[in-house]
Amino acid sequence: MTDTQISSFLRDCVVFEDDTEKGLDFDTFYGLYISWCVLGRKIPIPDSAFKTALGLEGLRPIKENGQRIYPGMSMVGPAARDYVVNSVPTWNEDHASVPELSQIVEEAVPSIA
Repeated sequence: MTDTQISSFLRDCVVFEDDTEKGLDFDTFYGLYISWCVLGRKIPIPDSAFKTALGLEGLRPIKENGQRIYPGMSMVGPAARDYVVNSVPTWNEDHASVPELSQIVEEAVPSIA
């Protein structure tokens, strides 16, 4: 049996936990795959082909609140860390200003007079 890109991705990035109530929604799953591709310098397949490839691997989503969820799955490994770090929303100027590092340090460590 040949090892496909998707089977390698699943082996590297996903753990299957029957006892978990959660899973991965399709967008998160595909984002994790993109992170894995970037870190491994692989060319990602389009999201429609990714969905088909998951089906060929025997993974079937369930519909939950209008989302496709792959139940019992959790992210692991370097691609998971990369995905989480790069998924954090960027700071928007419309929000309150971010304190300067010196202000944070001054508040955390009282100055010695």
